[in-house]
Amino acid sequence: MKYALHTRLKMLGAFTCAVLLAGCANTPPVPDQAALRQGCQALAGQSVAAAEIRLPSGVASVRSAALIAAANGLPEYCQVLGSIAARTADAEPIRFQLNLPIQWNHKALMYGGGGFNGVLITGLTPLRDAPAGSPLPITRGYATFGTDSGHDGTSYPTDPARFALNDEMFENFAFASYKKVKDVATVLMQRYYQRKPAQQYYFGGSEGGREGLMLAQRFPQDFDGIVAVVPVIQWNGLFNSFISFIKPQYNGGVLNPAKTRLIANAVNTACDGLDGLADGVIQNYLACPARFDVETLRCPGGTDAGDACLSDAQIATFDGAYKPTVLPFALANGLTAYPGRLFGGEIQPGEGIERWVSDGKPPGVEFVTTEARGVVYGLSYARNVIAREPRLDPRRFDAATYRDRIQQVSAMMDSTDPDLSAFLRRGGKLIIRENTGDMVQSPVAGMQYYDSVIARMGRADAERFLRLYVSPASSHGGTAVSLTTGTPVPTTTDLLATLDQWAAGGKAPDDVLIQVRNETVAPFTTLASRPMCRYPNHPQFVSGDPLKAASYRCVA
Repeated sequence: MKYALHTRLKMLGAFTCAVLLAGCANTPPVPDQAALRQGCQALAGQSVAAAEIRLPSGVASVRSAALIAAANGLPEYCQVLGSIAARTADAEPIRFQLNLPIQWNHKALMYGGGGFNGVLITGLTPLRDAPAGSPLPITRGYATFGTDSGHDGTSYPTDPARFALNDEMFENFAFASYKKVKDVATVLMQRYYQRKPAQQYYFGGSEGGREGLMLAQRFPQDFDGIVAVVPVIQWNGLFNSFISFIKPQYNGGVLNPAKTRLIANAVNTACDGLDGLADGVIQNYLACPARFDVETLRCPGGTDAGDACLSDAQIATFDGAYKPTVLPFALANGLTAYPGRLFGGEIQPGEGIERWVSDGKPPGVEFVTTEARGVVYGLSYARNVIAREPRLDPRRFDAATYRDRIQQVSAMMDSTDPDLSAFLRRGGKLIIRENTGDMVQSPVAGMQYYDSVIARMGRADAERFLRLYVSPASSHGGTAVSLTTGTPVPTTTDLLATLDQWAAGGKAPDDVLIQVRNETVAPFTTLASRPMCRYPNHPQFVSGDPLKAASYRCVA
């Protein structure tokens, strides 16, 4: 790199021109580190006019800007906290955090949210599924930022969709807040560094994955690369599938931990060996559904006869989660059904059926009496987002009654548009990861979306910008253990590095990525590895050490 003294300063202190990229002679220089340290506090109190935000918006204000010393694995950086004012009196502001490293790599990364959001995403945490020991994005030099999407959800954890009663706050959650925060962050980065980022990336999972796909579809010019992990693509289909397994639980369909273990053992018996290795991990994810029939667990006569079988009501709860939920009308982009979940995640630690479908407690009518998150989310969706009756008896909820509202919400929320041609034209790259042990949302939804993009755009064009990888047995949160031994399964890989090599370096990802399980303390030795295959392939054991990726090959 060559450096030359730069005068006529726009910020405090001296500037140094860093020529980092070929052909960037006309790019404004980046201030030197002394100037960046001195200029951090000058951001406090600044504002970004509504005209600089490319959606209808209030003014953005920087509440504080503080220089944070390097510590605890974080580099020296300028931490910026601010908010974007609401347009209506009853709506809350959109809060954001922007982290500007003193040693900048000229790139920016937006972090996605999760659940119903309502918590400020700091941009300072490990990315989903990052291997233990991986440096944080800000430590790699990325400017990072995140948002709460325009509401504070910490005061109503058992009714997380309550904010949706406000139209502006729901619109911000659906799509507007992410675009607004990205625009504000870009303006502030340009003021601080005296240039825009060379690359802007987005990385999110679950709700954050939906946000990533939404950004590629609605705002295709904004990001050079996007990683969407377990994205909630068919948002309304998913929440109606929650209702599909909630309703039977009012009629005796509650599943206790013993019933969940019964299901998991039966699934494992039917499907474990399909990948060539009986290890308590289901990797041949597409072959398993045809091998397992829940009716084989039915109690005689269909009435509950103890923990060794399932009653008809309990089978109905199971079917609500594992079979498609069909709506009597079309959602956005013509979809009428939400696919069922795959097998292998029934009792993953901290996840699984008990965490998301049924924890052995009935749902409750006026007040939620279970901690199963799918029940909590489904009831809050029905009451606040759709019916807009916070005391609605959930047993009365019928999608057909609320057709117009569900279709309106689908047009705002569902990230199912297969036409990504504008994103392709601007050179964007998109990586999707699905986890087949996901009990929150169906990985099949991601597979169907991938297929729909290929059908719409053609395989040759899709190959230029789109990849879908599948992590067998991984839970929604990205972890997995063997059902039979409890041994953790390799599920982590550095998708940010993969994306950056593709978007900035022009190196397309391999068809097989390596997932690892590292020790959680330094030196973070790799204890096991496994291939993560492009859809529709899965890892098939061939021979050798089951703990080494070389012992598998990806097959259809």
